[in-house]
Amino acid sequence: MTGTNSTVRWAILGTGAIASDMVQILKQLPNCEVLAVGSRSVEGAKRFGDRWGIPRQYGSYEEAASDKDVDVCYIATPSLRHPKDCMLAIKNGKAVLCEKSMAPNDTIAKEIFDAAKEANLLVVHGVWSRFFPAMQKVRQVIDSGEIGEVRSARASFCQNDGAGSCSALLETGIYCAQFLQWALEDKAVSGSPIVRGAAKTIHESGNDEHVTAIIEFPSKKIGSFECSLAHCSDRSATIYGSGGVIEIPFPFWCPTTVKVTKMTGLGSQQWSEPELYEFPLPADIVALKTEDSDASIPGFNFCNSQGLAFEAAEVNRCFREGLTESPSFTTAQCIEILRLIKEIGSYA
Repeated sequence: MTGTNSTVRWAILGTGAIASDMVQILKQLPNCEVLAVGSRSVEGAKRFGDRWGIPRQYGSYEEAASDKDVDVCYIATPSLRHPKDCMLAIKNGKAVLCEKSMAPNDTIAKEIFDAAKEANLLVVHGVWSRFFPAMQKVRQVIDSGEIGEVRSARASFCQNDGAGSCSALLETGIYCAQFLQWALEDKAVSGSPIVRGAAKTIHESGNDEHVTAIIEFPSKKIGSFECSLAHCSDRSATIYGSGGVIEIPFPFWCPTTVKVTKMTGLGSQQWSEPELYEFPLPADIVALKTEDSDASIPGFNFCNSQGLAFEAAEVNRCFREGLTESPSFTTAQCIEILRLIKEIGSYA
């Protein structure tokens, strides 16, 4: 455990678009320093480091991970490298925040978590949805019984971007699966969710490009989702209870709005006036000016990237408190999600 206000020093492994967004976030958090960046080349590290004012620039991931002054490694390398780079950071005694997906399946994820546990190190899987205040509100409404007994949930994350380049299940399906877990998990009931059905189409590259799945959770709860990298959907999610519904509109995976509607009477046809809850992105997080000769403000690359601050702040808190996992997305929950993804992928 370090002091509650101690500076947490980060190394960025990878220099892509998401790394650019995360660096801008980290540089604006209190008592937080982006100390180092690692790339696959000296030129890449210098270009990225100069752009964002990162003092230590390494031409390999190994050098960045082994920097003795670094506390946390942010793994933003190509996704197929994530397990290897997580292990690299752990081997060098570093806490880890790894972009999704941290592993292709639960077996490999468990190896990473086991190594971190043995070394007493924090590892957080960067499924950032879990850290948004709107998601905490969803849980609060469920637990309050405001919409009665929750029986089912659905999520859709389809975008016409990237088909064939990677697995839709691991790229967008993981957000759907984690949402269903958040909505339908009941810690008071024993048992594990079971995949009851799935269908998929395969791109000529061999990667799945469109997947739909049905998952049965304990207590007779049913979740369903659709994900794709080949077509669009509204990218929303809904939770259905015996007395109403919770709707999370686009973008449900990094939400700022929650809508609650109660339904009663014959045929559940008496609808209450919807209650709308808004959770703005952090007002003090802005797009930064680059520190290279360009001196521009390129902005963020992804939708609601300011919300990465919720995730990064949680990692800083957990690190300072000496935790080895975040209560918002535990090791067990992460492994369960990746088990479901694996089973859905092999279902048909």
